[in-house]
Parts: sequence; C-alpha cells; structure tokens
Amino acid sequence: MKKLIFFVLVSLCALPAYADNNDASITADQYFTPELCPISHVKPLTGNWEGTRTELARKGVTFESSYVMDFLANTTGGKMLGGRYDHSMGWDVNFDLEKFAKLEGTQFHISGLWRAGRNLSSAVIGNAFVVSSIYGTEQFRLIDLYLEKTFLNKKINIRIGRLSAGDDFASSPIYWNFVTNAIDGNPITIPINVFFPCYPAATWGVRAKCDIMKNVYTTTGLYNGDPGVPRLDMYGLDFSLRLKRGLLFAQEIAYTPNAPTTCPATTLPGHYKAGFYYHGGTFFDQFSDVNGASAVVTGLPSKKHVGNYGVYLHADQMLYREKGSYCDEGLTSFVVVALAPEDINQFPFFIDGGFVYKGLVPTRNHDILSVGFAYGKYSSDLAHSERDNREINGSTDPIQSYELIFDFSYKVEITPWMFLQPDAQYIVNPSGGHNIDNAFVIGTRFGLNF
Repeated sequence: MKKLIFFVLVSLCALPAYADNNDASITADQYFTPELCPISHVKPLTGNWEGTRTELARKGVTFESSYVMDFLANTTGGKMLGGRYDHSMGWDVNFDLEKFAKLEGTQFHISGLWRAGRNLSSAVIGNAFVVSSIYGTEQFRLIDLYLEKTFLNKKINIRIGRLSAGDDFASSPIYWNFVTNAIDGNPITIPINVFFPCYPAATWGVRAKCDIMKNVYTTTGLYNGDPGVPRLDMYGLDFSLRLKRGLLFAQEIAYTPNAPTTCPATTLPGHYKAGFYYHGGTFFDQFSDVNGASAVVTGLPSKKHVGNYGVYLHADQMLYREKGSYCDEGLTSFVVVALAPEDINQFPFFIDGGFVYKGLVPTRNHDILSVGFAYGKYSSDLAHSERDNREINGSTDPIQSYELIFDFSYKVEITPWMFLQPDAQYIVNPSGGHNIDNAFVIGTRFGLNF
C-alpha cells in the first residue's frame, strides 16, 4: 500500500514534463538530437549481426553497449606520484512496446554496467574532485529499470521505475566531453552535499517533462531519498522503499533559443536552465551544537536540520558554427553555478565552465577539443569548526577553503566505433587544506562502442 500511495503522489506531482527525446520532430531541447542532425554517426564494432540488429529494431528491440577506460597518472604534487587504471562497461536495452504490444508511445528500458579499477584522486592525489568520471561502483550492477510513456502528441513524457535523478537534472551532453568527474555527469558538489542519485545509482522515482511553449520546457522529478539504496552489497537490486529517510524533489525549467529547424543548421543555439532540489531527510550542522554554540567546543551533538536544498544555473551557447556543418560542429561555451546553504553543506558554492570545439582540425569533423575548469568553495561554518578543533583539541588537520581543477582534452575519433582522448588536469589546492601540493595529471581515455 505504501508503494502504491508513493507512486500515485509522485505521478500527480510530476505532471510538468517535456516531449519525448527520441522524437524526430523539433522540440525545445533537441540540437543534440541525432534525428535532427546526424551527430550520432557512431557505428557498433560488432556490426549489424548479419541483419539481426535491424530486424530486432524493426520489432522494437534496440541494444547499446560501450567500454570506456581511463589511465591517468599524477606527475607532480599530490600525496605522491603514481598512476591508476579504471574502466566502465555499460549496456542498455530498450523495448518499444508500441511495436511489441501496440501500446502507443510506451517503452521499457533496462541498463547496467561493469566497473573495476582504482581511484587516483583518493589513493595518489588526495583531492575531493575525482579526476576520472568513470570511477565509482566497481562491480556488476543493475542501473535503470523503468517504463516510459508519452502523451498529448508527445508534448508530455513520463518515466516511472528505477531512475537516476542526475540523468535529467543538472545535466547536459556538453559535460560528457570532459574526463574529470567535477564536470562530467553533473556538478560534483550536488551529490556530495545531498543524496542525489547519479549514474550509476538509481532509485524508485518518477520523472516528467513537458514542452510548455516554444523553446521552453520543464522537468519535474520525485525520488526515494534513502542514501542506503545504492549500497554495493545489493548490486543495484535493493528494490525496497524506505521513505523514512526522506524524498528527493527536483524541478528544472529550461529556455532553448535558436533551436535548429533545418539540417545543416544555420542558427547558433543555446540552453539556459534553472533548477531547484529539496531533500526531506535529516542533516547535521557543520558548526553548531543543539544549543547553537560550537559543537567542537561544547562536545554536544551537532544540531539537526530537517531538509536540505540547493539551486543551480546552467548556460551554454554556441558561439561559432563551421560553415555548412551540421548543428554541433563549431565552438560552444558553457558555465554552471550551484548554490546551497552553508550551515549544512560541505560545498555551498560551486562553479564550472569552459569551451568545447567540435571539428577544429580540418577533415577531423568528429574530433572534440574540451577546455574546462571547476571550483568548489568549502563551507565557512565547516572551516570554523576545523579552526576550533585546532585551537581546542590541538588538531593538525588542515582548514579547508577551496579546490580548483582544470581539464584539457582532445577526443580523437579513430573509427566510428573507437576513440582515444588524451587528457591533462591541473588540481589547485587538493582537498582544500593548503597542505597538499598542486598536482598535474596526464593520461588518456579510450572507448569502444559495441
């Protein structure tokens, strides 16, 4: 009964939504859409399986699988010098139930992964912003398991089941061009501050999108907020619904001017988003005890807060398009800001941004040059507690202030199913405490599409 009540409430709360992203028609968020502009020219290594792929797709079953490997090494600074390897192999299967069972606009999706390797950031550098975005959840694991339905001429799209909030909120395909986890995926401080399930973590929830007017859409989501759901010992199979740990609510509105209507495109599109999230769980103050004094000084338990929240802003704008190109070849800039209350969040302020140029080198139309940075400011309340800990208890732990990371990479398409991405990262003030020397990381990412 609790599950039924939960999903009924979620469905009612989540009705603002946006059109199906797989639709070939022009909607608000589609200058990345392969059907409009053939940027998804990637072909699988394993081919068409002697026509089996095509036949299965005709019947409504599509498969995608990829392998990505990072080898990165710290060459100076950090805790020590050294390199680490990690890899991630993902798979996705989608069933078009309109073709299967004549359920119009309905799909069923399932995905999973296999990850292994070691974390260069924690083992070698000592910084908070993980340098490899494919590190984390080193195991075989189920991720998504959801039903998707479109309504009203594909203007409303709803997903219900096992979902990752980070797939739909505070996200952009631009982020995927970077190797550092500070940028790639989602702004890293959001899942640090609060349980905000991001790939490869998924939990029960509902997400809805809606085109509300030309070039404007909204996204609404409600998710189980229990941080224990993604625990490793369950391999993504913890289907319990423990609501006592709070729910996560997220809302985003986006404006996408100059969405292309022809191919090759002639406009310079942009995406401008504002988002809000709220987690209804219990959080502890970074400084105060139950009476409002320094918890370090009094030794009393930290003050409890019911609920935590944050806001974020995203802007990307294409600045230059290659003459006669499809919609994504050229120079695009972006910036992201995330804010949260200082008393209960480790990182109350975060900003990242940079530039992405696709097709910079003549005849190399699918190569991508990416230059970006990410800056996170530690809570001043946390710093106050750390200062008291040094003065009262004689602690030698550093007082954290900020961490800054730069990421430079060039993704080379070797074949339509294989790429190589040399990468360099410079980490300023690792872990924010001014006690670890700045680090310089070099290495490469390698990927295959099966």
